[in-house]
Amino acid sequence: MMVTRKIFNLVMSAVVFLSTTAFVNVPVWANGEQPPYPEEADQIVVKFKPDVSLPYEDGVEPEVLEQGDIPLAGVFAAFPDLKFNRLFSIYDSPSHGTDNPTDVFHQYFTIPVPAGADQGKLLQQLKQSSLIEAAYMKPKPVEDPAVDFDSNTTPVQSGDDPYFSLQKYFHVAPQGHDAPYAWQFEGGDGKGIRWVDVERGWALGHEDLAAHQIPMLPGSTNYPSSSDHGTAVLGVVSAVDNTIGTIGLANKAKPMVSSTIRAVGGYNIAEAIIVAADALQAGDVILLEVQTTYSTASGYVPIEVYPAEFDAIRYAVNKGVTVVEAAGNGSVDLDAFQDWDGKYVLNRNSPGFKDSGAIMVGASSSSVPHTRLSFSNYGTRIDTNSWGYNVYTLAAANPNSTTGYQGGFSGTSSASSVITATVISLQGIAKAQFGIPYTPDAVRSLLSNPAYNTPTNNPVSDLIGYLPDMKKLIDNLSAPVIDRTPPSVPANLVLGDKSSRTATLAWSASTDNVRVVHYEIWRGNSKLGTSLTTSFTDSGLTASTAYSYMVKAVDAAGNISAASSVLTVTTDIAKEVTVYYKQGYGTPYIHYRPAGGSWTTPPGVAMSTSEVPGYNKLTVDVGSANGLEAVFNDGNGNWDNNYENNFHFPLGVSTFDSGFITSGAPAANIVTVYYKQGYTSPHIHYRPAGGTWTNSPGDVMPASEVPGYNKAIINVGSASGLEAVFNNGSGTWDNNNGNNYYFPLGASTIVSGTIVAGAPVVHSATIYYKRGFATPYIHWRPEGGSWTSIPGQVMQNSEVAGYSKITLSLGSANRAEVCFNNGSGSWDSNYGSNYWFNAGTSSLNNGSITSGTPQ
Repeated sequence: MMVTRKIFNLVMSAVVFLSTTAFVNVPVWANGEQPPYPEEADQIVVKFKPDVSLPYEDGVEPEVLEQGDIPLAGVFAAFPDLKFNRLFSIYDSPSHGTDNPTDVFHQYFTIPVPAGADQGKLLQQLKQSSLIEAAYMKPKPVEDPAVDFDSNTTPVQSGDDPYFSLQKYFHVAPQGHDAPYAWQFEGGDGKGIRWVDVERGWALGHEDLAAHQIPMLPGSTNYPSSSDHGTAVLGVVSAVDNTIGTIGLANKAKPMVSSTIRAVGGYNIAEAIIVAADALQAGDVILLEVQTTYSTASGYVPIEVYPAEFDAIRYAVNKGVTVVEAAGNGSVDLDAFQDWDGKYVLNRNSPGFKDSGAIMVGASSSSVPHTRLSFSNYGTRIDTNSWGYNVYTLAAANPNSTTGYQGGFSGTSSASSVITATVISLQGIAKAQFGIPYTPDAVRSLLSNPAYNTPTNNPVSDLIGYLPDMKKLIDNLSAPVIDRTPPSVPANLVLGDKSSRTATLAWSASTDNVRVVHYEIWRGNSKLGTSLTTSFTDSGLTASTAYSYMVKAVDAAGNISAASSVLTVTTDIAKEVTVYYKQGYGTPYIHYRPAGGSWTTPPGVAMSTSEVPGYNKLTVDVGSANGLEAVFNDGNGNWDNNYENNFHFPLGVSTFDSGFITSGAPAANIVTVYYKQGYTSPHIHYRPAGGTWTNSPGDVMPASEVPGYNKAIINVGSASGLEAVFNNGSGTWDNNNGNNYYFPLGASTIVSGTIVAGAPVVHSATIYYKRGFATPYIHWRPEGGSWTSIPGQVMQNSEVAGYSKITLSLGSANRAEVCFNNGSGSWDSNYGSNYWFNAGTSSLNNGSITSGTPQ
């Protein structure tokens, strides 16, 4: 047998990907075929706060606006076509309760960045909303990074697993992990454990993998350029003991794969993790072969730095699934890494530390004593390490490869693969010997215990944890503990700060025999949400209102403590100043201070576009002050400061226009236009009466609730009407013969150049048809309108025996032209003259139409 041997360097895939649950056919590209690299438009990920109730579906803009949030209203005013879509396509709109662990994912939506929008300013506007917990640019994919090491060119030989001797990471400690020691015990080869590899591509038919019949979880796309990397990972863990090539460290475990490239398009690592977790049970394992970029980091960092991925990992860990996560090949000191809020989320010694529960893996040398490799990230967050160089495993030229081996698999990818196999072996032994697996926390504690594992040459400076020693680990295994002990009650619940709209709570940390994973915050009898820290801010409150709070601690086993003492908080009297500023600058800034207080840092705060055209807006809580002192500028040194006298705003709402302050908001008048479709996609080019025109060709008019009409709702500010023309977006215009159209405030309908007050009249026709066909179809059109596609619409059985029934929406037409058929070419068309049904209810029997229901 000829064995193709390919030796080259591979490292962990540094992309942002995803996957799904049960097993289905998935897209795979042909041998040698390379699809275009998937491009995804810039998107913002928004996480709403737990108390914000929105349906989980695409297009929730109306529901977002109904929340009445001022900053978000300003965003919509600036970008009327802004879309809020689900981040997770695997979840639909069903209601969810406070105890459902997937509720957190219903808080995530994406916003495609509008063309021409300033991403930074848009993010700043979104973060000003009291409804939004987090807003950030969706991470983009990066190519598989490679570490430049010399390739191994040593020839390979066939035989009984002929390449096992090259898998030196199997050797006894301190060189390797001593996998053969684990194989002596039931379950030590991975029997009884399932695991999922989360990345982009594989050659699942490789001769050393085919016997597993590895399923790809639904929603995945097998991406050709990454098939070598994924195959190498599978080989380390699951290569079959088949006398052909190598042996996987956990070769009897059941492997599955999930591609982070979605069949529906785009990347979604968090969804991949969720789907993988849903395919597994307690004791099983997920391997995250992904890394990412982050604007505050100098190199690649672990994927959990993004909120959606962090929540997805926690979801898996809370189910009892152990998650192994590559630390990344960025040479980054994770202890010094700061997120966008300036928090050291990966530093275990920082109050801002956030623990996802994953086992994070660094890369060490293959030589003894082991040292941290230069590309490996490092820090107190990393739990364990393994070989990041010279790992012998499988290789693949494309997804259809059936053979290929390499000796240079490297990076935190190879290290994470070996650690995954180690975890699987430990869990297999635990299930076989004790009947239950270890919790993810317990496994992590075993791998990070210096008494059972091999240190690097200088653990204090290397900061990549310990390399597992299977013999010592197994020799010291004890039965997994079934944790039924709840954490201690959170103590010292106090009010940290409050305003008329918010209350910040703080409490002392609870203790637990294993680990406290989070806290539940309750307002009255309703759970508001959870916190990973000992503080929580409740927002969107009503001024001068009393609220009661309590806190409960939750541990890794799901045990919940008793509630803390109740803290009653009364919000402040509303002392807010809302300023509407007539746009004189493209992006106006307001530099202010509560009367007698401290000034903001120049240039101040960018003012969001308001819901009133031509105005920007900002609401400021002035605390105990009775007003606001302010000046305005363009952010570039040009100031409007009332000739150095500054502007003074009282409590409440004020409008600033050309140096004058008036009480209240600017007038906001609405014009609604219904346009009879003459174009496939009509545009409306308009201006508030006497105002400024939109850019040609104007705004697309979406289809309205009235068939045959498009609709535009336009805020004209203080104007008394709207001047408009219509076009097809490609230079064909309807401009009232050059005179334009003028619409008053309120709703108007324009048909064939004529404007009438109000919305279009909507007519309908309900038709009962005496069945002559087993399944009748109705082919029809509103009078003067367009026909349905043949054979038309299926008619359903009616409540009257022997009749089918349908209700047709006629729009403004008064009757429908109709013929019937059986869907297969047999027609009842009134001998070619068709049938005419007036609006209302009619019955057809043997060619005769009568008014009303059948008698």
